[in-house]
Amino acid sequence: MTRPGRARVALLLTVVTAALLTACTGTDADPSRADATPTTRPTSSPTPTPSWPPSPTASPTPSTAAEIAEAVDKWYTYGGETAVVSLIEEARNAESDRPREAFELVVLDFDGLTDALGTARLMGPIPDPRTQTAWAAAIEHLDGAVREVLASVPKDGRTIQSPQETGQMLRGWSTFDEGIKSLKAAQALLNRRFGLKPSVDPWEAGA
Repeated sequence: MTRPGRARVALLLTVVTAALLTACTGTDADPSRADATPTTRPTSSPTPTPSWPPSPTASPTPSTAAEIAEAVDKWYTYGGETAVVSLIEEARNAESDRPREAFELVVLDFDGLTDALGTARLMGPIPDPRTQTAWAAAIEHLDGAVREVLASVPKDGRTIQSPQETGQMLRGWSTFDEGIKSLKAAQALLNRRFGLKPSVDPWEAGA
């Protein structure tokens, strides 16, 4: 199955093949379905509340500063660091192929970034509202940027982007920039508020 992550494009002049054009199809399912209310099964009659203690797997929402710090540390230790570093590295890789001038032919490969975004979502929210706000914004903006840039690739065999398609590509990269800002903000908050940072700065690694 072709994944929506790769296209050969230029800023104003677009060169694509039929095979690469299929990369613009097969987007994720409608996210609005996630908000659908699940079907509940009616109960025949109320039953008394059991007297045994709750399951040991249930964990209360952290409320105190110490509880939040402990929860964030666990999130970071058990996969969060990997998710953050991976998202930064893949965002840098995608940005390195960004068109810098008109008629520049480049290969935009968003496969790695798409995978990193999937991993970030699987991790669930960061247990600190302020940090989570920045992290969620980074995921939302980067995901939207990928979709918008790929959607700007002509789908009818044309080799030249229309003004509307060029504008869409530029908007996509502008959204990408917002995602990078939010990603840097989330990483800075993890460091400043909780002392959590990777051993090697992913913004500098391999530069």
